[in-house]
Amino acid sequence: MTEATGSTWQVELARALAEGGVEAAAWVPDKRLAPVAEALSALSVPVRTLTREEECVGWAAGYRAAGGTPLVLMQCSGLGNSLNAIGSLVLPYGLGFPLILSMRGALGERNPAQMALGRTAVPMLELLGIQAFRLRRPQDAAMLARGALGVADGARELAPIVLEPELDMAG
Repeated sequence: MTEATGSTWQVELARALAEGGVEAAAWVPDKRLAPVAEALSALSVPVRTLTREEECVGWAAGYRAAGGTPLVLMQCSGLGNSLNAIGSLVLPYGLGFPLILSMRGALGERNPAQMALGRTAVPMLELLGIQAFRLRRPQDAAMLARGALGVADGARELAPIVLEPELDMAG
């Protein structure tokens, strides 16, 4: 479903983020994140396609430093690429923004190359002092989006929304 008028969890997540003030997004294209990016675009939120996840973090940090409200979407395997940008730019300067993190290497994963970062993505965030907000049930999408925006805007912290595998298995 690609229209913002639908009722999928992806659309509800995008709608809550847009209504909460997200002005623009950056991502490295990913099949699981595509419906969220499409819904954001349908809501007139520009979605910038970049080639590396750390570029997305750098772009978002700059957007935030300029007073805007950005969003980053990435697969958990790209989190490893982004840790230096998060730890040396986002955290020390209070440039928090919501981050949608699509999990691989977890329940139901068939690709062994995804397992290591699937196991360690959330613990890596925690080691940096970043609280991850896990989305496991479709009905919680809008609530988690609003909460993550509150953390990013009010506490000026990176606010990852982790798309757990159970989310797509619910039903």
